Amino acid sequence: MDSADELLLIPGPVSIDDEILEVLGRPVMAHYGDAWTELYHRTVANMQTVFRTRNEVHLVFGPGQAAIEMAIASVLAPGDKLIAPSNGLFGDRLHMVANAHGIEAVRITPPPREAVSVESVREALDQHPDARAVAIVHHETSMGVMNPVREIAELARERGALTIVDAVSSAGGTDLDVDGWEIDLCVTTGNKCLAGPIGVAPIAIGPRAIAANEDGRPKTAGWYLDFATWRQHAEMWKTWHPHPTTMPTNVIRALDVSVRRVLEVGLDEHIRRQRAARDTVREGLREMGFEMMVPDEVASPVTTAALGLRGMDVHDYMRWLLDEHDLRIGGGLGPWADSAFRVGHMGRAKEPEVVDRYLALTQEYIQSRT
Repeated sequence: MDSADELLLIPGPVSIDDEILEVLGRPVMAHYGDAWTELYHRTVANMQTVFRTRNEVHLVFGPGQAAIEMAIASVLAPGDKLIAPSNGLFGDRLHMVANAHGIEAVRITPPPREAVSVESVREALDQHPDARAVAIVHHETSMGVMNPVREIAELARERGALTIVDAVSSAGGTDLDVDGWEIDLCVTTGNKCLAGPIGVAPIAIGPRAIAANEDGRPKTAGWYLDFATWRQHAEMWKTWHPHPTTMPTNVIRALDVSVRRVLEVGLDEHIRRQRAARDTVREGLREMGFEMMVPDEVASPVTTAALGLRGMDVHDYMRWLLDEHDLRIGGGLGPWADSAFRVGHMGRAKEPEVVDRYLALTQEYIQSRT
């Protein structure tokens, strides 16, 4: 099998439509000039709509992790405290990034297979009133669980702390309101819920984050990952080159197309379609006897994590889907690496015919092994 034939039903990246693939294959466009600047500003404005913000948005060239590092290291100095709840791999990465910059990350770990509780964040802030920020993963894809970002952001603001949100796998896939929830820094990527290309990590930056960046305390973000650099060039060169470096122009063009397609459908409708795919998959898997990793009330609209059936070889199941049917689903992570699997509902994976095919093949696999 040619890996190019795979249909991705993983929690990102996603299989994207031919229209977007065609944009990626066009001749390379220059990263400056009138046409480029118009396209870039349009994409920024459309991402503001996705984030539901009037704050600045910059299109960072790199993976989502690059913009997360930018967010943390641009506003916190070595020795600062960061409250960083973690109920999975990507929450753990917030700690790794903070520690790499000499920032003290205060860990909160909820019980297994549960969302972060607001009360646990309140207790951490009570114990560490000098914490300058709270960083939280909105959708922890390693578990398919949603964390209560709105309530945590409200609490952080009451305590005078910044809120940094990893919305890499939630923006465009579930409720997110940067301005309404008063989130100071919010990061996403184009290659998950927006069904776009890999390579761009939009970041929304609020006024309190800008003030923290400019407070004179030494930061360790460097040059490229200091959002001050992006803000400076966005203003200084806004009429012809509104970013500090060469950009992957075809990737931005493809992101422009994917985001415009989402907004033409309507953001709420786009979210509804992903949630509908989630509901169908969870219902179908339950009917076959699978146990969901997290309860419905905190379940992600765009990723389903399930435990394998008793005696089931999860890795054999995943190999069979891929080798025999060109469907790639995600494996479990951490302690669930050998007992769980994950199914994404983003990009082409949300299409009803794809969902139906996946469930039918899963039923066929179970019957063939019993």
